[in-house]
Formats: sequence, structure tokens, C-alpha cells
Amino acid sequence: MDTILYKIAEFIKEENKSLTENLLRQATNQLQLELTEEQLAKHYELIGLLLDKVSIGLLSTRQETQEMELDYDIDRFFYYDGTLLKKTVEIISTFRLSLLQEIQNRGLLESSDASEVSRLYHHVIYIFDDAIRKTTKNFNLENQKILAANEQEIMELAAPIVPIKSGIGIMPLIGEFTDSRAVYLSKEVIPKIVDMDIERLVIDFSGIHHFDTNVAQQIFQIRDILQLLGIQPVVTGIRPVIAQTAVSLGINMSDIQTYGTVKEFLEVMES
Repeated sequence: MDTILYKIAEFIKEENKSLTENLLRQATNQLQLELTEEQLAKHYELIGLLLDKVSIGLLSTRQETQEMELDYDIDRFFYYDGTLLKKTVEIISTFRLSLLQEIQNRGLLESSDASEVSRLYHHVIYIFDDAIRKTTKNFNLENQKILAANEQEIMELAAPIVPIKSGIGIMPLIGEFTDSRAVYLSKEVIPKIVDMDIERLVIDFSGIHHFDTNVAQQIFQIRDILQLLGIQPVVTGIRPVIAQTAVSLGINMSDIQTYGTVKEFLEVMES
């Protein structure tokens, strides 16, 4: 058993409450953070739990430490509270430095040589760094979940099917068109078109902001799928850049009804 690690582990375990209160107060004052009572109480709770893990981690192998649940914001309180990740990381980092300084000020390292002190510092820094890494990772994962959910909503809004008459519908394509949205059209929107008993579908391109060759290929593949399903595609809102892309890809537009605008198509229908 490494004497210095055991000694500091016991110290942190026994002084957990006082260390949490005193050093967290120092950290928030140093960082000049204005926290609500609820946020401060949560930090007290989480720092206390982190110190428990530090006292255990000091007596564990590197592998055992890596397997510990060292995420700081365990229940995502600060994530959903809207606290910036930067502020949470700053508190953990500042608290860590204050803890090491407190250990030194208490005279707990006086009988230890340089190699022992170095080993202790390495352990403490590694554990706090791992807490920061895992907190950051989980913060980003939560962001990705929200972004994915938002992207799903955007895709649903970006290609609505609007029935205008029996057997006729309009699909306005809106916003920046990406590969993922093209795939969404193929897998999610086309089956809905079939279920709606639409025989003629107007695909309006006027709302598309970005259109590259890869997306163009997928869009016109969707046109081909519609034709195979017995649905007649009608294209409106073809801007010069889209027409040029279609030509450069060798896409044959001669067999498709095209109109400058949806309004023009509707006027032709009513005439």
C-alpha cells in the first residue's frame, strides 16, 4: 500500500464535508460566479460525491479508476439548467487546484519525498481530468440527441405533403437540402404519398437554398421511384443552378411536366 495515497485518501474521506464547503466557496469566489441557491446546493452535492470517488480512486488501479462513474453532472442538472459546460469545467478545475493546495497547507506532505508527492498529484489530477472528460463527453452526447431530434423535426417540416385536390398534392422542398433529408424523403415521405392515394405530385424546388450534384442525383432518383409507383411527378420552381446541375448530370427532364411556379401549374389546371 502506498502510504501517501492511503493517507490522503483517508483525509479526503474524513474531511469531505468541510473540504466541499470551504474549497467550493473559494472556487466560486475566485471565478466570480453568480450561482442561484439551487445551483450552489447542487455543486455541494456533486463535489461531495466526486471527493468520495477521489478517495476511492487514490487506492485503485488505473483500470479500476477508468471504470468508475466519474461524470460530474450525473443527472444532467446543469445541462438542462442551461449552465455553460465551460462554467462547470472551471469549477471542477479550480476546486482541484484548491484541494491540492489545501493538502499542502495542512502539512500532509511534509514527510513525503518528491516522488511520492508527484505520484499523489498525478493520481488526483488524473481523476479530476477524467471527471472533466466524461462530463464533457456526456454533455456533447446530450447535445447530439437534441440536434438529432431537431433535425428530425426540420426534415418533417422541410418536405410536407399538401393535398390540393383529389389525387393531387404538392411537396414544397424547403431550406438547405442534405443527403439525410434526401434519404428521409425516400424512406418516410414517399410511403405517405402512396397512402394518401396521390396520383400526381408537384415537387416545388423554389424553397431550396443549396443544391449540389449528390443531392440532385437523389432528388431525381425519388422522381424515378414516384414514376415506378404510378405517381406522375410535376416539377416547379426550377432555378437556373438546379437546371444546370441536372444537365451536367445528364438527367432527362423532357418526360416531366415543368412549370415556373406552383401558381402557374394551378392556373393551367383550372384553365
